[in-house]
Amino acid sequence: MRRKVSIIYKILVTLSLAAGILINVIQTTSVSAILSYYTLQSNIICLIGFIGVLIVELRKYKKTDIYYLIKGAITIAILITGLTYVFALAPVGFEMDFKQKELANTAISNLLVHLISPSLVVLDYFLFDEKGNFKWFYPVIWLFIPYDYLLYVYTYSSSGGTFYSIGGSKKFAYFFLDYEKIGVSGVAIWIICITACVLFISYLLVYIDKKLRDRKERGSALFFVF
Repeated sequence: MRRKVSIIYKILVTLSLAAGILINVIQTTSVSAILSYYTLQSNIICLIGFIGVLIVELRKYKKTDIYYLIKGAITIAILITGLTYVFALAPVGFEMDFKQKELANTAISNLLVHLISPSLVVLDYFLFDEKGNFKWFYPVIWLFIPYDYLLYVYTYSSSGGTFYSIGGSKKFAYFFLDYEKIGVSGVAIWIICITACVLFISYLLVYIDKKLRDRKERGSALFFVF
């Protein structure tokens, strides 16, 4: 029964991710720009990852270290999206595409990619993943996705890509990556702070993962004794 619920839930997560991406792409005024935001890229990476997770679940494949390394990576990647939006972007009125005409659709698309899908992905870990499989060195590897985005956004910008008329920085998507406005040192400070935050959140997840495993083992042992 638990496995069936897990499969249904993962299908729901996959549909939420796909819907958020699709709605944003359909109604944007610039597809290339909207797809160049970390938000959309993290949702796309997570969608691909969850399709793989769903296949593993449906086919009853063994969940190896690689499985948990990837599962943790996509969970942290989209958690960054949600936390960054709540604490850094929403307070300053950030919108990925403020030229969208339909306010209701804009609200739905924003909620899906920034809050609903990230929440569903994180809950999937807490509800269904076997605990105790994250290793202490995983957080360093999990940095690959956000760091890869840094390389992407500067490559996109230097190749002539822009975010004109759709919010954020015209050339760099987010104000904290715009060295033309806040300087190289300003960007460096932001990157260091973000890296520290991502590592903190990642190590906290690993710590929680191990604590939940220990609690389950103690509970099982107590049940066995009585």
